[in-house]
Amino acid sequence: MLSTKTREHLYRCAARFLPRLGALGTGAAALGLSLFFISDSMRVVEITDTEGDSGTVITCATTVSDIMQQAGVEAPAAEDELRITEADGRDRIHVLRAFTVSVMADGGTADLIATDETVGELLAEANIAVGTNDILTPAADEALEPGDTVTLQRVTYNEYTVEETIPVETEYQYSSLFYRDQDYTQTMSEGSEGVERVSYREVYVDGELVETVETGRETITPMEPTVIKCYGEGAPVSIFTGPEIVDGAPVEGVAAVYSGQRATGYSASLTAKGASGQRLTYGTVAVNPNVIPYGSLLYITSDDGRFVYGYAYAADTGTAMQTGHAFIDLYYETYAESVENAVIPVTVYVLDEETAAAYKEANDAIREEDLADHH
Repeated sequence: MLSTKTREHLYRCAARFLPRLGALGTGAAALGLSLFFISDSMRVVEITDTEGDSGTVITCATTVSDIMQQAGVEAPAAEDELRITEADGRDRIHVLRAFTVSVMADGGTADLIATDETVGELLAEANIAVGTNDILTPAADEALEPGDTVTLQRVTYNEYTVEETIPVETEYQYSSLFYRDQDYTQTMSEGSEGVERVSYREVYVDGELVETVETGRETITPMEPTVIKCYGEGAPVSIFTGPEIVDGAPVEGVAAVYSGQRATGYSASLTAKGASGQRLTYGTVAVNPNVIPYGSLLYITSDDGRFVYGYAYAADTGTAMQTGHAFIDLYYETYAESVENAVIPVTVYVLDEETAAAYKEANDAIREEDLADHH
């Protein structure tokens, strides 16, 4: 029997070449071939196949099998396909030799017959559907060759959402305040766990889990870190900025210097304001306004350089400064820090108005950010 594709092709060829080539019949010709060529004269026929065999014959034979026998080319098997064309006054017969392709899919293996199909065409002929997410090897548009094996892996997904705990992290803040005991630490705030809603997609190939992919993450409750303050060499207490420091002093804008002065520490609530009306924060200090006017930008460091309060604004006053018991009182946000400060001999650099003005915008922004963090 001829393959279905071959029979369809022969019908088309017969219709195209009639009356020169004749028509397709159903006689019991050799190997079941039934194409008859009707011609009043000899003709040239070229025969090739997909295995590289070929032959040319001048013949008046009327069947494909006779023509191929005369040309010395192996007759087509039942599953082979024929392509018959005419060009340049010659008939051409091309034989597509059938071969077996193993297809592994859905837990089984099937041997399918192929000639010139692509992978996708072969599976379609066998009514094997390929899903959008399935893995096909070789690819659907690849041409098949003898010895090929086609593997179809089914891919499915399972999506789910869970709530996960965000573990508490530790955030370290560094300060030269602890220069006397450099192993000392102070817990500024205890952290708390957070909660996140996390979406995952499980990828299954032929029913086996091969991958789990995170597809989304949403914070329900933010994690709050545990904040620990510890020693950092030369790390300023203050949050404010100013000119570059070289050899322990500002490189520009110094209007006055007070060395060997007594510095104490104090604390107040996070919403407290100084006598100047400015909110108190790390980097605000109490002074005698008759000596250092409110709003002055200062740089404060210990005489030996081991402690750095940093750039600060004169924002408050107190009895100790008014009576001369202390020259300056350094603000801290915790009572423990103010106790740790005790009394430190310091040098206070007072910057001129022009230099202070150059850093006002930057320090105002720092102050606003700090205010937002505390609310």
